[in-house]
Amino acid sequence: MGDPRRPGLRASAPRIIRSAPRGRDVHPLTLRVLSCRGGPSGGTRLVVGLGIDIVELERVARSLERWGGRLVAKLMDPEEAARLPAGPAERVRALALAIAGKEAASKALGTGWSRGVHWRDVDVRPGPPAAVRLGGGAVVAARRLGSRGEARAWLEVRGPLAVGEVRLLA
Repeated sequence: MGDPRRPGLRASAPRIIRSAPRGRDVHPLTLRVLSCRGGPSGGTRLVVGLGIDIVELERVARSLERWGGRLVAKLMDPEEAARLPAGPAERVRALALAIAGKEAASKALGTGWSRGVHWRDVDVRPGPPAAVRLGGGAVVAARRLGSRGEARAWLEVRGPLAVGEVRLLA
């Protein structure tokens, strides 16, 4: 019997299905919850990885003041670094958004900054619209999860924090 408060859900105990990518066991509700509208065909796409991160703007400002170009060079390739604004406040904001997006992407991949995934493998464009492009070891990690490396990103500054969310799509 269905639950009238939740159309489409059964009141009985959920069953585990085995049709997930790479034969992993997945709870049936996971497929319903972890989907994303607006793929290339306009249909629903399966989200195989989700990452969220929060970065303090003040901490980025202190790090940028202390390390300057060395910090930027470690985190970004020259092309990405060239897109940073010149003004100090705007530069801190853009760098904080990039760090939040990169960290969220590493969490969506499930690797962190290990297993061949490096900071420069994730290219963040704060937008609008925000975008994350994976390269190098990040694409290899994405393919292990059943993704071609396509991701949806949401980046925003909320008061003293930069917030990033990345959904890795199948």
